[in-house]
Amino acid sequence: MEKKFLWVGTAILALVIFATAATIFYLRSNRAFNGSVINPPSPAADFTLTNQSGQPVKLSDYRGKYILLFFGYTHCINECPATMAILMKTRLLLGDRAGDVQVLFVATDPAGDTPQAVGEFLARFDPTFMGATGTLAELQPVWASYGVTVEDGGETHSSYVYLIDPAGNLRLTYPYPSTPEQIAADLQLLFRRK
Repeated sequence: MEKKFLWVGTAILALVIFATAATIFYLRSNRAFNGSVINPPSPAADFTLTNQSGQPVKLSDYRGKYILLFFGYTHCINECPATMAILMKTRLLLGDRAGDVQVLFVATDPAGDTPQAVGEFLARFDPTFMGATGTLAELQPVWASYGVTVEDGGETHSSYVYLIDPAGNLRLTYPYPSTPEQIAADLQLLFRRK
């Protein structure tokens, strides 16, 4: 009789341990994202502009990486440098996985955001950051594709960071000011689900 209770007790204990482990795994793998989720993910509009070295750059050049896309201007003194600092810290928080993420800055002031100005602006943050600029005619369709409103010669613009997955799909957006910890945590979740 005692052996029977021992077996039943052991089975119940094993079941409780299994249920607890399964719950923890489920909660960790299904944790909510910090950013606004695009569901279902939609294809991010590709574009070709000019980078800070004067060479053509396409969004699709970075397929296979997560892209953090931001629209701003180089003479900004508030949101743009603050967002670049947030994205710089995000990459630092990712450690060894930082190489899986590309930050892409798209200009909103075609007159002032020359390739040289974009290069000098981004160099203050991270040498891996890529800039993209062009003429007004080249930039306007890109802004429109992402719902970015640009006014006052580029000084007034939408301040979202767009997260694009390695397959080229728009997955999440982040309003200003989101924290590096929030963005890095979402990327870590996506890394685990890949």
